[in-house]
Amino acid sequence: MPEIDAEVQRSEHQEVYRQEDRRCHSRHRFIERLYIGKQDGMWYTAMTYEISGGGVSAATAAELAVGDKVKLSPVVDKRVNAIVRRKRGAMYGFEFVELTSKVEARILKLCEGLPLFKSLIDV
Repeated sequence: MPEIDAEVQRSEHQEVYRQEDRRCHSRHRFIERLYIGKQDGMWYTAMTYEISGGGVSAATAAELAVGDKVKLSPVVDKRVNAIVRRKRGAMYGFEFVELTSKVEARILKLCEGLPLFKSLIDV
């Protein structure tokens, strides 16, 4: 049955690339302290590991659920709104929402000066 295993592995790998193709913005390596504010008013510490014009990924001990609305600070020295879009253990993916054009431009400018992020799954 090695042919079946190889086909399954190829399909999983192809799915990863299809997900990557859907991204609107390139991801960039970005390691900074971040604070996550939940709707109940509590704030939690996190550490980012990548950023793009559309969002940021961070690790935190906070318990969040996909779909939660949060505030992130600081993002280019501002507090921004975001939605939890992805969760894998303590790693979360946040999508920026309701950004002003000025803040979005500052994020994109920041990304221009950062190295591209390459996850282990892309290798």
